[in-house]
Amino acid sequence: MASDWQRALVALSATVVGTALIALLFWARSIFIPVTLAIFLSFVLAPVVNRLQRRGLGRTTAVIVTVGLLVLVTAGVGAAITQQVTQLADTLPDKRDTIRQKVTAAKEWVVGNGNSRFGELIDDVSNAVSPKPATPPMVVETQSSSFTSQLDVYLGPAAEFLGQAAFTFILTVFMLLKREDLRNRMIRLLGSGKVTTTTKAVDDASQRISRYLFSQLMVNSAFGAVITVGLFILGVKYCLLWGFIATLMRYVPYIGTWVGLIPPVLFSFATAPDWGGGWGQPVAVLVLFIGLETFCNNVVEPTLYGKSMGLSEVAQLVAAAFWAFLWGPIGLILSGPLTVCLLVLGRHVRQFEFFVVLLGDEPALEPQVAFYQRLTARDQDEAAEIALAVAEERGPDAAFDQVIIPALCLARRDHDEGDLDKADLRFVVGATREVAEEIAELRAPTSGAFESRVRVLVVPARDEAEHVTAEVFAMTLDSTRWEVKVAGDETLASELMELVAEFRPVVVVIATMPPGGVSHARYLLARMRQRFPDVKLLVGRWGCESAVLDPRSETIKNTDGIDRTLADTRKRLAEMHPTLLPQKASGTERLTRAEAELVGTAGA
Repeated sequence: MASDWQRALVALSATVVGTALIALLFWARSIFIPVTLAIFLSFVLAPVVNRLQRRGLGRTTAVIVTVGLLVLVTAGVGAAITQQVTQLADTLPDKRDTIRQKVTAAKEWVVGNGNSRFGELIDDVSNAVSPKPATPPMVVETQSSSFTSQLDVYLGPAAEFLGQAAFTFILTVFMLLKREDLRNRMIRLLGSGKVTTTTKAVDDASQRISRYLFSQLMVNSAFGAVITVGLFILGVKYCLLWGFIATLMRYVPYIGTWVGLIPPVLFSFATAPDWGGGWGQPVAVLVLFIGLETFCNNVVEPTLYGKSMGLSEVAQLVAAAFWAFLWGPIGLILSGPLTVCLLVLGRHVRQFEFFVVLLGDEPALEPQVAFYQRLTARDQDEAAEIALAVAEERGPDAAFDQVIIPALCLARRDHDEGDLDKADLRFVVGATREVAEEIAELRAPTSGAFESRVRVLVVPARDEAEHVTAEVFAMTLDSTRWEVKVAGDETLASELMELVAEFRPVVVVIATMPPGGVSHARYLLARMRQRFPDVKLLVGRWGCESAVLDPRSETIKNTDGIDRTLADTRKRLAEMHPTLLPQKASGTERLTRAEAELVGTAGA
């Protein structure tokens, strides 16, 4: 195991590398933003290029046609949006009086007019918080600005924007042209000698990302188009501008649509006609956005790319804030596609698997680990919820094998390694017993009856954890077929021999769990085989993580079978049941439903 200083060194190295990476993304954003946009556009346009190639066009021609159409559409939409923004800036000041009247009316509706006591309170508080400063004398000095300084103010940002756009355009073209070469280089970097596996993973990941991003573009574009048409019908001016904003903001997860509806609603509120008392148009705009968003979330998106992309809601919001901080508005818009790309990459490339843990919506801990973790925190209620959820989803028997028994194995392992003291182990074992009893109540009642039941003695090999395991196994046996007695965990091996002689079982099941327990199980088997050669002896090596038994279990002799799950042992008993009935000792009483009786076994 790694020492404390090694773990600290790894944590420090990860922190330094992460900080340096974030600083690089921020400092070199003028390079990374065009590269990210080019990657995004190449994924979006790849399906179009492939379809044109299937129609008989060459790669170069298909790329030129696709990118040319994109440029034409972008230029046309950009020109229309620019025109509407200019018109809005020119005409909105002309509606100053109307806007002032609407705002005044809204304020009076909310807080009343200035004559009301509440309105006076609001005014007094506002004046106390931000008093109006005395107006100082103003001296106006005119400063002549040179033509060169004016050029610097406007030409610098415009040149930077055009340069980044041209770089993005050229890089997109070459990425589409050299797609296979870039894929092969990625396989060379990530393959680690496993070319076939890495090729399948990279191809599958790229296809999934491309299909998702293209579908998302189509949905968002259709959303903006419907909003544009709806606002035009409602008589809202500059509907193309509001539709374009709605399209862009829908890339922002969860809050984007509601942020995108604010500008058209406020504009409609300020300039609405008189129908509906001046509130008809704003309310209609709000209903349009809410209805369309609900339809897309519940009908369109689940049909196109499933109910969920597997992204955590918290991860999406944190990613949106992170990329917005680094790259501004363009980072906010690209946060959704970037997060999806990282998640898909983590699912298909082992080196990036940590992205699945950070960004995915799947449980970070497996059910048995989560169950055990909550018990170590002494939160039995949440642990019970986890186990019962698995029981309802997969069945009570699966919950026993996949949650209860593995959790006891984890507790045993941590106790042996010194990470779990005796008091905590006792609590975990006791709470697990109570949860197992709750799960047992979910099992379907048995039907039918047999003339006689076969006697089974379940023997825990060592301690209380295995005793609980033996009790759980007894709960899963059909009481109409088996007469079960559970031995405890404190009786000497000699006393166990007396118990077997007294109870006269046909089958003895020794319950043992990893880690350890093999040597004592071998000892008990040897003693019982020597004294009771006709008794069937089974070993339940329950809780093994692998699909096969561990090498130590293979050393167990004098047994009629070794199983790694409760289900396997029940199946073996069911197969043996017809042959065990003739061996049942005469004079055995027919019992009704018997509870498991605690008698004992542990050290010799």
